[in-house]
Amino acid sequence: MTPSLLAQLFPHASSALVADALDSLDLRSQCLEPQIVPLAPAHRLLGQAFCLRAEPARDPRPAAPYHGLLRAMDEVSEGEIVVFATGRSDAAGVWGELITTACRTRRVAGALTDGLVRDAATLADGPFPVFSRGSVPYDSKGRLDVVAHAEPVMLGGVLISPGDVLVGDLDGVAVVPAGSVRRVAELVAGKRRAEDAFRAAVAESGSMSEAFERYGVL
Repeated sequence: MTPSLLAQLFPHASSALVADALDSLDLRSQCLEPQIVPLAPAHRLLGQAFCLRAEPARDPRPAAPYHGLLRAMDEVSEGEIVVFATGRSDAAGVWGELITTACRTRRVAGALTDGLVRDAATLADGPFPVFSRGSVPYDSKGRLDVVAHAEPVMLGGVLISPGDVLVGDLDGVAVVPAGSVRRVAELVAGKRRAEDAFRAAVAESGSMSEAFERYGVL
């Protein structure tokens, strides 16, 4: 799915609207744990998942540092979101300013990790969206190694597969399974129309009860 098509399917989509759509499909556990937040309130995610998995490093002084990470990042494509699963590790910052610069050149759509980042102030001031559990000064070299990529990962309590669509904002991150993307997009559009009608009805009558009875949204 191209980035332009995804933008057409989810124009101005919020994680809350997507979560409501997923609920209606009985996919009720598709939002990441609330500890994973954007580095800046304006950061938003929309893209397909490109998955990495890291584990504690076996060698604190590796002869070939970052081997797994560099190999994986050579394969990430335009419009994808790097999903960096660490098992909620606090050992090191797995994302920073230099890798962000490289990803912006490749038109990557953002980064998401259940671990930590570094260079947080610089990342927060930039346009590239980064979501994480926090920050720490430590480098990943000799602390965490990327051991796999392009395969499903468990992150934030949700199984994320390559190609799943991520929608993230200040409320959190919703994960849309690849096979449900178009249906979820249709439901999001319908819910947005109903919410607009609800707002208009409340503005006219002042009654939430009447508006809810008529449009069924709240």
